[in-house]
Amino acid sequence: MDIWVLSLGIFVIVDLFMLTFIVVSKSRRGFNEAEKRKYVAIWAGIRKMDNRHAVMEADKLLYELLEKRGYKGSLGDKLKKAGPAFSNINDVWRAHKLRNRLAHELGVELREAEFAKALNDFKRAYRDLGLKL
Repeated sequence: MDIWVLSLGIFVIVDLFMLTFIVVSKSRRGFNEAEKRKYVAIWAGIRKMDNRHAVMEADKLLYELLEKRGYKGSLGDKLKKAGPAFSNINDVWRAHKLRNRLAHELGVELREAEFAKALNDFKRAYRDLGLKL
């Protein structure tokens, strides 16, 4: 009887592993053409915004792209899990932290170059995730 319980346990574990692998691999595939067009249009709109709003919206777009790729949790959680997917995770974190400063601190004054760097870092992160802009 113990061999049956052990066999059933092994079968369940293998089955769950395979199911998890299939779900994760499907969720981390590239974006379809409709999604690409949607995200490219969102990025084009972001580029027309004032600097503060552009950084805020670029951060939201990163959140959505990571969600589409199967990462769960807050953006911070997603970045921790997806770290190896990025060519420079430190730049992505810096851009996200800039967004947090803009959202939570009063009177944040930044130079144009800081905004430009953050937007370039977001753009590189999108490319790292498979969205060609």
